Amino acid sequence: MLLARLTRRSTIVALLLTVVLVVGVVRAAGSFDLNEVATTLNRAHVAWLIVALAASWATFPLRGLRWRVILSASGFTISRRAATEILTLSFWVNCVLPAKMGDVYRGWLLKRNGATSFGNAVGTVVAERLVDLTTVALLGAASTFVAFGGKLPPTALVLTAIALGVAAATTLLLLVARGFAAALVYVLPIPDAIKSGFTNAVASLRAGSGGRVIRTALPFSVAIWIGESLRLAAVATVLGLFMVNPAAGQIGIASTIFVALVSAVLTVVPFTPAGIGIVEAGMVGILVALFGFTPESAIALALLDRLVGVGSLVVLGGGLFALSPYRRGVGSLR
Repeated sequence: MLLARLTRRSTIVALLLTVVLVVGVVRAAGSFDLNEVATTLNRAHVAWLIVALAASWATFPLRGLRWRVILSASGFTISRRAATEILTLSFWVNCVLPAKMGDVYRGWLLKRNGATSFGNAVGTVVAERLVDLTTVALLGAASTFVAFGGKLPPTALVLTAIALGVAAATTLLLLVARGFAAALVYVLPIPDAIKSGFTNAVASLRAGSGGRVIRTALPFSVAIWIGESLRLAAVATVLGLFMVNPAAGQIGIASTIFVALVSAVLTVVPFTPAGIGIVEAGMVGILVALFGFTPESAIALALLDRLVGVGSLVVLGGGLFALSPYRRGVGSLR
């Protein structure tokens, strides 16, 4: 299944786009003082880098627990280890392949290791994304007003509107899938097998995105994004760019949350693996335009943060992919 998706024209185009973006970034680098970027990176303190790595990886057990809550509401009972490991494997796939194929892969792994229906499994993944995007929208709006004291500059207003618009549009799409789309599928002339799979997915989506489930999962969601923001804060501290009361060219607590959340929304764009090229460009633009960073310090922060968050996942997640019994379909869900 995964190999078939890899050979699709859309996947090949997305991979080629990734190459084009990377080449474009490399060529654009000639307009910056790369020696200054290197100097900023050389100031890194190893102790804070370890804190950043710990904060980044601490989010995976939390994500696993949140997904487990949603799975339970949808009628699946799996262990903490199974939820965390399968979810981590799906994130690794999202880091090496475009088009958010890791989300589909997560549902496939769940079915391969004992879940009753692929449609049900995918429905829980979609529900988990809904909860995540809802949290991002709420925290993003709150952090924006705190970071700028309620006086939003035009650039911050536009970026916030775009980020919340993406989250709202995705949430609306998922809500439509819960109702209108589920009813529409019964009147469309499609094969019963497809109709059954879609019905199962909608059933899990409804069960996993109800009010009680969202309230139960919300503390995990908040903790996850605190962890993601702590990673960025630790990386900024590594480079001497974080202060509780920041000056121009530095970020503080609220601005760290703002940058982390906007970067997270940019990863929703499915063109490249883990939003490579898109997230970095957006992050550098925000840091320069809104927080007075020099291009060189912004590039250093964006590169090191992505190295910690994505680079470590590619390496360590690759090891997990090689060794995990869930990849081979012999893992225990209990």
